Amino acid sequence: MHKANEPLELALLYHLNSPVPKSYVKPVAATEMRYLPEAPFLELPQAPRDNLLSELLVRRSSVRAFENTVMPLISLVQLLDAGCGLNGLRQIDDHIYEGRNSPSAGGLYPIEIFVSTQAVEGLSAGLYHYEPRGHGLHRINDATPTDFIEPLLHQDDIANANALFLFTSVFMRNMCKYGARGYRFALLEAGHQAENICLMAVQLGLGSLCIGGFYDMSVNAMLGIDGRHHAALYCVAVGTCSGRDSGVM
Repeated sequence: MHKANEPLELALLYHLNSPVPKSYVKPVAATEMRYLPEAPFLELPQAPRDNLLSELLVRRSSVRAFENTVMPLISLVQLLDAGCGLNGLRQIDDHIYEGRNSPSAGGLYPIEIFVSTQAVEGLSAGLYHYEPRGHGLHRINDATPTDFIEPLLHQDDIANANALFLFTSVFMRNMCKYGARGYRFALLEAGHQAENICLMAVQLGLGSLCIGGFYDMSVNAMLGIDGRHHAALYCVAVGTCSGRDSGVM
């Protein structure tokens, strides 16, 4: 007999058993991992890059040194809006769905965005939760990006970042419809929103650093969420690029 909450239990089994690894296996050369290496190869024409999106994609890279400068509040607003801001309503058959700047399976939006700030013009430093429907911030506590350095595996690259975006998922928001598959959708949607923020950062002349490694229990505790039904998935730090940065990826 299947339990009503089995999909959540299956997802949690994976989520709680995928911590930061304590050791790594021996690297395998990329040439040994090619897919269909013997299949015929058709060389394609070069993709045109004389458009704004292609320019943003080329300019985006992982920034590992941020300057200690002030970010205009409107820049933070644009970054949050790019991630999951509302852009209208959509009607499909008899249902009305929110239109947002990132896709979501079934329009259920399991992802929440928290943002830890420092040196943002007109905004007290600290941790906030973004509410798209009211387009505003709920203040959570005083945690700034520097307070997250240790929980983010001691990544002191973010010391001068103006904003650290933390993407969390309320799992049952979409798993109630999609079952265990909804967990996959949550991971995908965190990626959608993170990439939107990274591209907006480039548009604003800012740098970004995507971070997937962190101590789950520590980050969840700082956000004030339980880590089981609502847990952190991904992070993006944003700020002004330092002249000594040589980011790649």
